[in-house]
Amino acid sequence: MGDVDPLVRILASIIAEGGASAPLRICQACVAELPVDGAAITMMTDAYRQEPLCATDELASELDQLQFSLGEGPCVEALTSGSPVLVSDMADSTTDRWPIFATKVRHTRARALYVFPLQLGTIKVGVLNLHRVVQGPLLPEQLTGALRAADAALWILLGHRAGGTLDNDGSSQWTSGYPLHRAEVHQATGMIMAQANVSAEAAVAMLRASAFANDRPIDEVAQDVVARRLRFEEGPR
Repeated sequence: MGDVDPLVRILASIIAEGGASAPLRICQACVAELPVDGAAITMMTDAYRQEPLCATDELASELDQLQFSLGEGPCVEALTSGSPVLVSDMADSTTDRWPIFATKVRHTRARALYVFPLQLGTIKVGVLNLHRVVQGPLLPEQLTGALRAADAALWILLGHRAGGTLDNDGSSQWTSGYPLHRAEVHQATGMIMAQANVSAEAAVAMLRASAFANDRPIDEVAQDVVARRLRFEEGPR
């Protein structure tokens, strides 16, 4: 483990073959060839527009869900800064920059997170999120391998739909051909925009606030909105 050459050969093969399964195969290659226990790719342009594309395990999906629900975490920071965010110990005080997320993660098995932005110039596609259940940094050659995996994920997505962007309602060129895991969240966001006469960003913030206040997954709150069991009224001006 840690030898980059086999990983590079695998990534090259995945890029050459392409297909809808390519993102997941990249994640699986990371788990097989790097000292990580799980991986996920999330398509996102900012903290408000995120769509999970694939994950190797339930913990990877849970970490993605937490960051979307809370609007904070290393995925958001990596995309915003355009630089990898490497946390070798989630108990470290440096994680205080995401206080709620860090508290939630400490109740999971994840002990280290390594997040890489998928970005080419000003084009932001998403992030590659790696985790492990033991503390510790990636060695230089392992970090190189993770960066190559991020490059492969970027080119797979760029090749899938050149020039696409995530739209406010979640229907986009980027996600065409891939399943929309947060379709109800996107639909609920549009309904809240109409109900409360707010922007997409404000609608997502209201959805997150309701989920947090009631200690519920954001997907469940979105389902209530779509089913018209929950309504957000326009606030005072």
